Parts: sequence; structure tokens; C-alpha cells
Amino acid sequence: TAANSVTVVAEGGTNTTNLQQGLAKQWLNWDGATTIADSFNTTSATDNASGDTTITIANDMASINFAVSALSKSNDNGGVRMATMQFPANQTAIAAGTYRMHCQYDNTTLRDAEMQTASVLGDLA
Repeated sequence: TAANSVTVVAEGGTNTTNLQQGLAKQWLNWDGATTIADSFNTTSATDNASGDTTITIANDMASINFAVSALSKSNDNGGVRMATMQFPANQTAIAAGTYRMHCQYDNTTLRDAEMQTASVLGDLA
């Protein structure tokens, strides 16, 4: 039921895992600007500047203590390169319903990638 926890036997057959805790609560695949290819529990991707995006979660998390995993891929004249995703050093936009990501191409350059992905794990409000 909605109020109860679901525990399942893990792949090895001896340990158990909590189903609710193991599910992604929000995810998206976008172009690094504002075009979302596909998503779950995502309201929008706001392009703040090149390589700087604020993601808005449709149904807020319970607190700001959630985990974000992200990857990006860029195509350029040098071939396919993977950029790093990170929280901005001056992270002030994290909230139960938003987080901000930087896509860094090299040690100093922020830029949009052709494909960026992010997912959130944690507790929904």
C-alpha cells in the first residue's frame, strides 16, 4: 500500500532491500539547454547559461539531502568526449524541488552537451 514499506529479496537471495529507497525519484535526458527528450517527475530544465542548468522537480523531495547522479556526452571536432557534471561551487539553488548542474568540458569551460542525463535518489515529500 502507499503507506507501507516494500521489502524484497535481493539478487543474491539472502539479503533484502527496501524497494522505495532503491528507486529513482526523478530523472531526465536533455540537450543541456531546455529541450527534454524524456523525463520522470521533472517540471523543467532552465538554461541559466552555457553549461549551467537548473532542474525543477515536479513532486518535491522531503529535504535537500538527496543524491544526484549525472553524465553528459559531447560531440566535437576531436571526436566524442564526455564532460563532467558537477554542482556549482557557489551552489545556492539547491532546494527540495530544484538542483543546479554545471557541465564542464575541460578544466575551465562550461558548455552545453548534446546529451545530458541526471537522476535523483532520496525520499519524496
